[in-house]
Amino acid sequence: MLKNYGYAGAYRNEDISVSILLENPLEHSLDVTELVFSVVMKGRTGSASRIEDVTFYIMDEADQLHNTQRTPYSKVVATDPDDDEPVRRPDGLIHTGFKHEFLFQDLRIAFYYRTYGQINIISLNH
Repeated sequence: MLKNYGYAGAYRNEDISVSILLENPLEHSLDVTELVFSVVMKGRTGSASRIEDVTFYIMDEADQLHNTQRTPYSKVVATDPDDDEPVRRPDGLIHTGFKHEFLFQDLRIAFYYRTYGQINIISLNH
């Protein structure tokens, strides 16, 4: 299992923004061998963007795409009414079993956005 969960990245254009954050699989009742990423999506200028409109892949060092599974985010987070820090509430989780091809010097998430019929790449940085 990864000891440090600081891998994150984002993609933004005039219509959509997608943010990805590596998560601890145990916090989401998934197997320790899963790579789990939370996803936050926002549409711009009134466009509706839903996680269901996107297919996510992990891109390895050889630029090959590996399928991921999508699950809804269901973790309940208790908030303190006096706390002014925003709480990150993902739109969903994507996950896949860990493979030896996933080298973390250049870990990327590719996503296919059906609305525009294109694949975009998010580089994850530590």
